[in-house]
Amino acid sequence: MQNTIRKASKTITEQEARQILGVTEKTPWEDIIKKYERLFENNAKNGSFYLQSKVYRAKECLESIYKGKGEGGPS
Repeated sequence: MQNTIRKASKTITEQEARQILGVTEKTPWEDIIKKYERLFENNAKNGSFYLQSKVYRAKECLESIYKGKGEGGPS
């Protein structure tokens, strides 16, 4: 039960992931990666591990969605 609660607290919705990265449903995967890399690096420089984690979770969420749809997502 404890692991389920921990896992659920780390997942985010597709809508939240898109908001964090500033992308839409029509944004190509390549552009999502560019946004992710820029946001991840910016937050690494400023020392915001919390924001860096949110950016990473957003990319992770969208990655699984793009892979599932087979729409040119990550290989």
